[in-house]
Amino acid sequence: MLRKRNLLAAVAALALGAVPGLAMAQQPINTNVAVYTGALVTVPTYVAKDLGIYAKHGLNVSLIDFRAAPDATAALFSGAVDLMSNSPGNMMLVNSRGRDLVAIVDNYPAPVWSVVVGKDVAMPNKAAGYPALIRDLKGKKIGVPAIGSDGHNFARRFFRDAGMNPETDATFLAVGLGPDAVAAFKVGQLDAVMAIEPVQTALETLGGKVLLDLQADKTILEFASWTSSVYHSTKSHADKNAEMMRRFQAAQEEAIAFVRDPANAEKAAAVWSKYNKALTQEQMKGVLLRLGKAFDTKFNCKGTENVGKFQVDNGLIKPDQVQTCEQLAWSGAKKYLP
Repeated sequence: MLRKRNLLAAVAALALGAVPGLAMAQQPINTNVAVYTGALVTVPTYVAKDLGIYAKHGLNVSLIDFRAAPDATAALFSGAVDLMSNSPGNMMLVNSRGRDLVAIVDNYPAPVWSVVVGKDVAMPNKAAGYPALIRDLKGKKIGVPAIGSDGHNFARRFFRDAGMNPETDATFLAVGLGPDAVAAFKVGQLDAVMAIEPVQTALETLGGKVLLDLQADKTILEFASWTSSVYHSTKSHADKNAEMMRRFQAAQEEAIAFVRDPANAEKAAAVWSKYNKALTQEQMKGVLLRLGKAFDTKFNCKGTENVGKFQVDNGLIKPDQVQTCEQLAWSGAKKYLP
């Protein structure tokens, strides 16, 4: 009789979701994720949110918009967000100041930057290739996401490679990564923009011309293998919220696999179009068909090595402050190493 009562109690507990471990698995974890308004690198996150992938993996995700990485980093350290996308270079820079950022899962292990100029900007040096073509930007007003951002650092490096001084040979203006950059370009406040998709395509629809596209030009060996976006948190926060991080990893794996599949380009574009009105849904589909395969959850260690060299060459960190992808990876993210 006692065994029968215990069995009935166990069945009742199962029906109520009260079995130890089961209730915890069913309980969604509230998670704040920093994203860049409408940017290509955010597409898997939008897909995971809108198609219920986060909910499937037990996450109640709120997406928090930011114009550029420095603002998102400040939010991460304040506790306002749990995870954010950033380049390994910016992670190394922040960690060189005594912080503890760790990579949870890769996102876009490829270069993202392009330089788009206005229709009235002459490009006599474009045919000469990089770095000579950068001389066409001498004296120009160039939009970057934020002063000190990855895009700004790339632009400054381009100028130095072309034998110019970025501090005196150009004016850099902080315009964010999305709609603000397009609006400033449209009204003629900028001669050029350091852009990532979909801003590049949006500027082209306004008459902009691509001077340099690191995603298409593989002749610049340093930038041919690169990592532009990994999702990361602080080590202390990741360790304390390990279950949140594991669920996020599983959700990103599913979302990125979805975005990488060309058969899903139309559906992914439909989701993306809800968050960015700069392009038509068909244009967004074209961007995803061209670049969607670049998304991946695996860490690009060669790309991270190149990023570290870039940081040193640009005087942003010291050689002993370079971190490998193994050093940057969170203890619970070792499975994403090669």
